[in-house]
Amino acid sequence: SSTGLIPWQVTDVYGLELHEDSAAGSTDFVTLGTRMKADPKKLGGWDYETEMAVQFGEVKDKDLTAFAGHWGIGYNWLKCPWKPRFGIEYNFATGDSNAADGDVGTFQNLYPTNHKFYGYMDAWAWQNIHNPAVSFSVQPTAKLKVQLDYHLFWLATTNDAWYRANGVSAVRPITPGADSFAGSELDVTLAYKVNKNLSLQAGYSHYFAGSYLSDAGSKKSDDADFAYMQVQIDF
Repeated sequence: SSTGLIPWQVTDVYGLELHEDSAAGSTDFVTLGTRMKADPKKLGGWDYETEMAVQFGEVKDKDLTAFAGHWGIGYNWLKCPWKPRFGIEYNFATGDSNAADGDVGTFQNLYPTNHKFYGYMDAWAWQNIHNPAVSFSVQPTAKLKVQLDYHLFWLATTNDAWYRANGVSAVRPITPGADSFAGSELDVTLAYKVNKNLSLQAGYSHYFAGSYLSDAGSKKSDDADFAYMQVQIDF
């Protein structure tokens, strides 16, 4: 990790190897990636972030070749009292278009901590996904931040599963030929820092079901809602 290569951004490069032996077969693959994140204070309020990773090796004795990427750009009104920010992003990860060919094309979401990245309802992993999104946030006071996020979701291929945030469970049985649009999610989040030891957060999310769900056997109007409140105490 370095700020020396490009002074207005942090540049990361990484290499990870995963090796597992199980009754289902041997898994041994490498993930090579890079991540770049800009400092808006050095770019007149603009920021950007990108991460890209390739994988190759074996998953349960099948050859693996996969790719995933994240690209985002935003603008921060640094001199405005409420510090508004507007951003757009796109997330992508390959799926397996042919489960019978002996190869694996599904990006392996390593030890996922996907909460917030692809919607707060935790319905998606960084696997088999097309995900454009927009976000807007403001800070009415130094202690309060309000954020609005809207995500759209497509499966990269309907020959593979829609993977939940844990990267393992499928939302519906694989349905080849189904419409790939899985829906959209609206997230509203409020975070309030009472003092250095106490923080409060509340959120509400609504998932608008897409045609993939009805094609896979769910009701077309099968939307979902999610709300939460939390308290964080730091010592």
